[in-house]
Amino acid sequence: MTDSPASPQWIDLSQCDDARDVVHRAVACLAQGGVVGLATETVYCLAASALNPEGVAQLRRLRGDAAPRPLTILVKGPAEAADWVPGIPAIGGRLARRCWPGPVALIFPRPSRDGLFDRLPAPVKAMISPEGDVALRCPEDPLIRHLLRFCPAPLVLSLVRNPDRSPATTADPLRAMAGVDMAIDSGPTRFGRVATAVRVQDDRWSIVREGAVDAATLSRRSGIVLAFICTGNTCRSPMAEAICKVLLARRLNCAVADLEERGYLVVSAGVAASHGAPAAPHAVEVLRAMGGSLDQHRSRAVSLDLIRQADRVFAMTLDHLDTLLDAAPEAETFATLLDPEGDDVPDPIGSDHQTYRRTAEALERMLDRRLDELGVPRPAVA
Repeated sequence: MTDSPASPQWIDLSQCDDARDVVHRAVACLAQGGVVGLATETVYCLAASALNPEGVAQLRRLRGDAAPRPLTILVKGPAEAADWVPGIPAIGGRLARRCWPGPVALIFPRPSRDGLFDRLPAPVKAMISPEGDVALRCPEDPLIRHLLRFCPAPLVLSLVRNPDRSPATTADPLRAMAGVDMAIDSGPTRFGRVATAVRVQDDRWSIVREGAVDAATLSRRSGIVLAFICTGNTCRSPMAEAICKVLLARRLNCAVADLEERGYLVVSAGVAASHGAPAAPHAVEVLRAMGGSLDQHRSRAVSLDLIRQADRVFAMTLDHLDTLLDAAPEAETFATLLDPEGDDVPDPIGSDHQTYRRTAEALERMLDRRLDELGVPRPAVA
């Protein structure tokens, strides 16, 4: 749409009987090169098709930034990040899995390998990425997710600002904005703050624009998640979790309580666990003697979300592993038996203190080898 009206076609979502009709109208507008104003969960934004140079150029003009910041490319889910940024750093993949859909934009150096960005029209690439950065975001707003589902082309996004240049949390600034073809008023935005913009380069991340997600939350979400799985989550997997924390703290020369700050989150669950059961008494005693603690442990059932958020999943037996992979086949690349030799870890439930101690000692040997494999350095020998 090269000749945009002075004010946009206005749609009040609360007055629409069928939101699907709004989605189809917006998709048609975008496909014809139009610019659409709409709400994300954070602030109001302008969207255009990434395959239409005129629409992207209008988006860039309306943005009006003195600094040539990248426009944001919208993706449907975390799996698409690697399509736009081939060879995405591991820490970027973790942030995508754990922050999306949600109010976080991830900014990467333009990839040297062939990816979806290289397939965009040359004029569009220059306008989206004027200084070589590629910004990706997967919003959680339902309307935008429907748009992404039905749009035949990728979408790019830019902020709408109030007259004082603050980000718009209502649709009011769109009413008289020339150059916008359609505006969808869906009420005040949920967060009322911009998405947090995070630059990812190599194995590091940094906040380049503060927003709805704070640094402490990003730090937790960027860490390596190790998950241990057994049956009831009262014996083997909580013992493995607690021992792993002790070993990690020893290797990293920090307190167990500081492991998340050092980039590690260790959890456990059971494939047939009830909710809230304490660890077995012998397990609590054995771990206390090893310098760990199961005093606060409460059992929980394994979930698909836990599996998919983990970097490594360690199952106690082949039956546990098969159950996990039946539920989440995509975990095959990062789920394995805890025992590096491929054997099951016997269940000590109902046994005496000595059996629990032997189980803990065996778990400690297995975990030492697994941490070596993960590249966690051993403590220096004095």
